[in-house]
Amino acid sequence: MAAGEALYQEGRSYEAAGNDKKAISRYKEVYKKYRYADSAPEAKFHEAELLYKQGKLVNSFDAYQELIENFQGSRHYQTAFDRQIKIAHQAADGIIKNNFLGLKSKIGPERVEKMMSKVRDNAPKAPSASAAQFAIGASWQESKIPDKAIGAYRQVSLNYPESKEAPEALYRVGELLMMKSEKGNQNLANLDSARNVFEDVILQYPNHKRAKDSRANIKMIRSQDITRSFEIGKFYESKKEYQSAKFYYNDVLKKAKKGSDLEKETRQRLANLGQ
Repeated sequence: MAAGEALYQEGRSYEAAGNDKKAISRYKEVYKKYRYADSAPEAKFHEAELLYKQGKLVNSFDAYQELIENFQGSRHYQTAFDRQIKIAHQAADGIIKNNFLGLKSKIGPERVEKMMSKVRDNAPKAPSASAAQFAIGASWQESKIPDKAIGAYRQVSLNYPESKEAPEALYRVGELLMMKSEKGNQNLANLDSARNVFEDVILQYPNHKRAKDSRANIKMIRSQDITRSFEIGKFYESKKEYQSAKFYYNDVLKKAKKGSDLEKETRQRLANLGQ
């Protein structure tokens, strides 16, 4: 593998002379042609470091990933791992920008998910794994794609229930379901699902700040349930479907606060219907 070492030393010389472009080219060639040479992990690390220095952080991320995947015994492994986590979170936070035809735009959630998935899978038992999975959910949420966000957040609570991100992730699932219900798509099912999620937050994380918020949201959902039942009752009454109207009015009486205006009006409507 003397040829690989010679190429690596060429790269080091170019790097020392400030010719990063040629240095990176030599380092890539070492990795491509002499993967099993002792100089290969060194070359890959220096390639990643130079790309990082140049601000080509996505390319740097990929180079660090190649080191992590192929050279787990490298003395640079931990540095590469830590640097990769930093880059992935910079991408998720919008600090890194794509540059295409001179136009800069925030890296999309698809790319963020790919990067974070690698961070997660590189050390699935480390705290960085749950943080990466949570960041995937946050990226989809920020991009206003709730179904993807819900799926990612659920994976946090399912796979990392003891992590510091789990309570917030589960709570956000409930919040997103409530938001979906407001758009009218399967609103009843989404509200019921949201209530179940908030109940899970209270049950699993009773001392977390989101438990209090979950109780408030459950109260809000119950209020919406009562109002919804009352409006449905009025609808059936207007259609002269009195049995159905009575069913929903009685549901209101089960849930409404005693002595409230809503309870009084509901009782009056039932009385008018002969109950």
